[in-house]
Amino acid sequence: MFYQKSGDRVMNTDIYQRIRKIFKRNNGYAYTRDITQAGIHNVYLNALLYEGEIERIKRGLYRWVDMGESNNSTLVDVTLAIPKGVICLQSALSYYNLTTYNPWEVSVAIHRKHRVTLPEYPPVRLYYFTSKVFAAGIEEVQLGRHRIYIYSKEKTVCDCIRYRRQLGKDIIKEMMVEYLKSSNRNLELLMKYAEICGVTSEVENYIEVLL
Repeated sequence: MFYQKSGDRVMNTDIYQRIRKIFKRNNGYAYTRDITQAGIHNVYLNALLYEGEIERIKRGLYRWVDMGESNNSTLVDVTLAIPKGVICLQSALSYYNLTTYNPWEVSVAIHRKHRVTLPEYPPVRLYYFTSKVFAAGIEEVQLGRHRIYIYSKEKTVCDCIRYRRQLGKDIIKEMMVEYLKSSNRNLELLMKYAEICGVTSEVENYIEVLL
């Protein structure tokens, strides 16, 4: 049996299994409304939080800790918490294996006119993009049973060069070396996004030096 922290509510095995099935049906995630619509009091979510069975992503959204199907579960967490966001910059670099740096926060791009509520976990850093830059190069990627929005490899490279002063020379150099030696690089597409991002000359300089 599981108990709420205050000890005034007991969760029996039947309720526990019913809640677990709801999370499993939703690929490891559930909203408070999913629980209450099943006729289960949402106080039991507090009991599961206390026991460490679930984690709160943001208010009203939870993830069952041991149901993850992907090593990129934090990207799924962020996508569900910020559905209008796109994974970008260092987080996208890490996804494409273009850096050895392990970012401690998830980089997310949103349209500059949008306002979002940040999740309680994982830590997120927002980047506000203009319409043209935000819309370019968005890809939909399947992670387990979930889909996330992330910028393409070429768009990510150009975005990182735009923010090169924040990211640092070492990360940018490593990124360009790894990208240029990859077998599936697309320099034509890279230059297309470089123009959109306003970094054409910078990208050309890196290509000239490293190729």
